Amino acid sequence: MLRLHIILAFVATALLFAVADRQQRRDRVEGDFSDLSSFLSVMEGDTQGQSLPPTFKFSFNDLKLKARNLSKQRYIPPRAATTDFLKGLPWNQYKNIVFRPEKSVWKKEGNPFQLQFLHPGHLYNTNVRVFEVRGDFAREVAYDPSSFDLSKLKGVGELPPNLGYSGFKIHFPINTQEHTDEFAVFQGASYYRIISKKQWYGLSARGIAINTGMPYPEDFPSFREFYVVKPDKTDSSITVYALLDGRTATGAYEFQITPGKVSAVRVNAEVTLRSKVDRLGIAPLTSMYWYSETRGIPKGQAYPESHDSDGLLVHTGRGEWVWRPLDNPRRSTTYSFPDENPRGFGLIQRDREFQNYQDSEMRYQLRPSAWVEPETAFGKGNVQLLENPTFRDSDDNMGAYWMPDPIPQPGTPFDFSYTVRWPDVDPLPDSLAKVVATRIGDSQADPELKTFYVDFKNSTLSSLDPFAYIQARIDTGENAELAEYSVQKIEETGVWRLTFGVYPKNKFRPCDLKAALSRNQEVISETWNFTLEPN
Repeated sequence: MLRLHIILAFVATALLFAVADRQQRRDRVEGDFSDLSSFLSVMEGDTQGQSLPPTFKFSFNDLKLKARNLSKQRYIPPRAATTDFLKGLPWNQYKNIVFRPEKSVWKKEGNPFQLQFLHPGHLYNTNVRVFEVRGDFAREVAYDPSSFDLSKLKGVGELPPNLGYSGFKIHFPINTQEHTDEFAVFQGASYYRIISKKQWYGLSARGIAINTGMPYPEDFPSFREFYVVKPDKTDSSITVYALLDGRTATGAYEFQITPGKVSAVRVNAEVTLRSKVDRLGIAPLTSMYWYSETRGIPKGQAYPESHDSDGLLVHTGRGEWVWRPLDNPRRSTTYSFPDENPRGFGLIQRDREFQNYQDSEMRYQLRPSAWVEPETAFGKGNVQLLENPTFRDSDDNMGAYWMPDPIPQPGTPFDFSYTVRWPDVDPLPDSLAKVVATRIGDSQADPELKTFYVDFKNSTLSSLDPFAYIQARIDTGENAELAEYSVQKIEETGVWRLTFGVYPKNKFRPCDLKAALSRNQEVISETWNFTLEPN
């Protein structure tokens, strides 16, 4: 029964997956709503004959107060705003609903930032309210069905006039000054995705994660309202505010988003729990990992690797760098990395070589990493890694987040602030060798023996003579015995390979393994960390 609950929780999570501390800027907003002639309708179209939504005062403090008051009220689930036809659309048809680029908000004004809206359908069937903020005032962006091209869909039927939006995208000339490209999207629960220059979408971030990976269904609070501050034409960042509402929590969020070679978002949030929760994830990330060189290619697959991320990187409060290769487990498992005031953590796509993927459609080598750096002290807690089993590349089966200890009490607002960067290169300094591959092998001669091949690399190691004396520090924990080990340079690639074997003492319990390289009694690599689960 427990296994069934876990599977049901994972399926719900996978479906949803498939799918900064500053005041509002008032002095640089171009114009305000007091001059109606300067206000463009949501789609930059002709407003003649249309009544504009009313304006109202807005500030981040107002949104915080709204979220606090909401936490004291009974939770009302969002109403589905869709039709049976839209709800039943598979992804390959839903993506044919196209927003008309000429309707982009702020396009006619020549603003480098432009908004495009997302239509309800597929898994996204609860609408969100979107407001444009100018100066101290906000006005709701009304739904306009003429902004969408549904010509590629058959059997749409008549749509409600007030259908609303399921989310929105932000465009900016991130790749070239000749045109704008999408670089950020907010859609589904509290999910958002951001990419940097020349990247392809991969992993996602969330506003909050609650009861993730528990043996009962996860709670998914949603961003119900968005307030987007109109940027000045010379601004390099855009600010988005969001109201979070869910069965277990409410909150107010500020996202300061800066696109570029390494896009970044500064998150400032205040959250109030409605009820006690067993697991609370701050700065949650979610990604897909199917297979890599670690355990080899599954039967029937043509490509050597398939993943949006290949490892968890943690920079602890003590200054240690820990690398945890991702694994596709037999069962859902959560791993904890206790810490105090971590300096950073993230899900990393470390392998950037096309030859290691060979997939010209998925372009995994272009998927972003996501690196979280606290802007306020996180205190005591755990970086947690959730790994769910998968047999396909459409499941976002990996999760990482910070869980505070203790978890805040219901009814008491708590705030946090952090920055998420979306780089190609992970933040590990080159002075430390990084793990570039992990492989696991079985011994035909000794079935109880598990052999690990861990490759380390940096410029210093690559330049060393093959006969340099490099040692390994290996910790096999309480449930494994270390067999012999060796460290050797692979001259063809420049990596230094640590090879070691372990014998599990109890084959029904996991083995927690750690390893690092040293030279002249000094650690010269990050710490490799892995858990060998029982079969």
